[in-house]
Amino acid sequence: MQHIDQIEMMVRVRAGCGAGLTGGLLLVAVAACDTVPLDELRGSAGSTSDTAPGSAGTGGAAGQGNGSADPAAQGSLPGAQLFVPDQVLQIHLTLSAANQTLLEEHGDDEVYVPAQASVTGTGLGTLELGEVGLRHKGAWSLHHCWDDNGGVRSREGTCERLSYKLKLDEYQPKTRLDGLKRLNLHASSGDATRLRELLAYETFRAFGVDAPRTAIAQVHVNGVLEGLFIAVEAIDGRYTKAHFPAGGGDGNLYKEIWPSPALDAKALRSALATNEEEGDVSGFQAFASAVAGATEQGFASAMSSWVDLEHTLRYIAVDRALKNWDGIMAFYAPSTPHNFYWYHDSGGSGRFQLIPWDLDNTLWEFDPYMAPAQWVSAPAVPDWNEQPRDCSARPVWSADNPQRITPPRCDRFLDRLARTHWSRFEQVGGELLDGPFALRELLQRVRHYRTLLRPLVAADPLLDEQQWRLEADAFESSLAGAVSDFRAYVERGLTHEQTESAPPAWAVVDQGLDVALNNGFEFTSPGPGAPTGAFAYAAEGSSVVTLLNTSGPIAGEHDLRCNFTFTRQPGAWNEWVNFGYATVEGEEVDLRDKTSLVLSWRSDRPRNVRVRLDSPVYSETFGGVWSELGVDVSVTTTTSTLVLPLVSFSYAPWARAGWTDGQGWTGSDEAAAKLVLSRFTGLIFAPSATMDEAGELASASETGFLQIDDIRLE
Repeated sequence: MQHIDQIEMMVRVRAGCGAGLTGGLLLVAVAACDTVPLDELRGSAGSTSDTAPGSAGTGGAAGQGNGSADPAAQGSLPGAQLFVPDQVLQIHLTLSAANQTLLEEHGDDEVYVPAQASVTGTGLGTLELGEVGLRHKGAWSLHHCWDDNGGVRSREGTCERLSYKLKLDEYQPKTRLDGLKRLNLHASSGDATRLRELLAYETFRAFGVDAPRTAIAQVHVNGVLEGLFIAVEAIDGRYTKAHFPAGGGDGNLYKEIWPSPALDAKALRSALATNEEEGDVSGFQAFASAVAGATEQGFASAMSSWVDLEHTLRYIAVDRALKNWDGIMAFYAPSTPHNFYWYHDSGGSGRFQLIPWDLDNTLWEFDPYMAPAQWVSAPAVPDWNEQPRDCSARPVWSADNPQRITPPRCDRFLDRLARTHWSRFEQVGGELLDGPFALRELLQRVRHYRTLLRPLVAADPLLDEQQWRLEADAFESSLAGAVSDFRAYVERGLTHEQTESAPPAWAVVDQGLDVALNNGFEFTSPGPGAPTGAFAYAAEGSSVVTLLNTSGPIAGEHDLRCNFTFTRQPGAWNEWVNFGYATVEGEEVDLRDKTSLVLSWRSDRPRNVRVRLDSPVYSETFGGVWSELGVDVSVTTTTSTLVLPLVSFSYAPWARAGWTDGQGWTGSDEAAAKLVLSRFTGLIFAPSATMDEAGELASASETGFLQIDDIRLE
């Protein structure tokens, strides 16, 4: 499957290359920088010694090897000048025509070819690295781009730009880049925002979980700008020496192998990423045996010698908050999940520690395996907090997909951990929600990254700046839902998988939104115009019309369609439309026994839509504020099924801005939602217009549509 904290500079470069250069400024200032030969950096962070600098990890959390990423200690790690906050690396790669062709034709062979490389950064100056090894990086992505296209590289979709791996010592054994032997350049082609990896790795580190550092980079190949990449620290022997110095950093590093007695020594040795020649995996075998033999009552004691369960809970908290569907909860094989490393600190604590990897598949609006929605038709796979009915491998993405996942609680280690430590997990989850996963923290970091990325996106030959901004807007809007979803996950506690219930019967009478039925608009006697209960209103100058649609409906013979036109008006954010579907005869309905809103939809183009709950509570209890208790969701031209947990509905910060002492809600969003759901009168949809950064309509006018079908409440 497809899978910066401010630090003091150790190297001062010549005039014109000061530490104050950031983002787009670097692009024009770099010409003023003198080239710094590689050997001038020997003995500093750019040392060519095979041993990590002795100062690496002194003091702070890095010195403890517990992964809490103390900013003061980061300055002594290899890569301290590379992973500087706010800088944009300029990476130039030059290779022969023959080797460029070799990469194009056989990139899925993952064979290094020679390339001349240079790297420029505010803390580095310009380093001429000489000849390094270069190859494409990926697993599913590479084979998908060649093998699924008859052995010829595809350039469609995510295959248009591929990730790279630099092996700096492939041809010159002493070559280092700021003390590093390897560097990954991630194309992030599956992430239209280019924000997910940056935010996800930083969230792990901010919560005390050791994780690779990242940097923003522009890559040039043979003098041509290839575009925006995310440089990610490689997890290898240099990484372990620097990040786990207390134990010497010489322990075994394992990639994607789990403490399961089903895995023999051969499988464990094949997973070694360090000490491959020695191949001593007896420590991992003992860890797996301890897991296999641990009872529920003795689990904590049995694990105390092998793993720091507190650290593991913090890891899982971030993993679940990020909705990391391609990580340690994704057991594509029954015995091991995906995209992680274990480091065995055999010279120190003797324990194993998890390190996250490949975090581009994070913070989707829904986990496509454990909370499937949109683009996914397979039933949900039980999450870590849910005891499955059985341990059969479940289909994912679609019901007939041969790709299967075994529920994570079928794994003995994860099951015992959930059973014995859930109360502590709730406390850890609360710390995360109050800390780096607080909405204000997430928004601050995302907006900062967007500022850095904007000029790079504009210069990128493959990216459309307006489309990127729309995707980034939608991502930013989705973060409130992500926070709400994780809070609900923590509060839900341990559960058992329920027997699947039959879908509700179809509403066949045109009388409005029936909360007990599936509202598919397939009425036995449809009337002309809009369905009963449909309503719409718009800002001055904009228009909106709803109708019972028979032209290309989503399903059956009809759906609900809204056609709208935005017309530019003076002032920011003055172009908007709303349409809705009211309950039968506008009656109030108590929905507190419901958990989810389900519907299918599509639009004329990718748009953000705010889905809201209508209720008289707003006017009668909240002092007349707008009915903005809702959630922002992305919709595209492709029909998708949306599953919205009702607990995810909340007030957007901008919706609160105009509240006075006489209006608004002083309690929690959860309490507000319960009141609204107790007197529910319908749904409201607000499709977005294409705005510039100042909130002005991007064109004089804009037309569009939104189709909705099969609305039901579960």
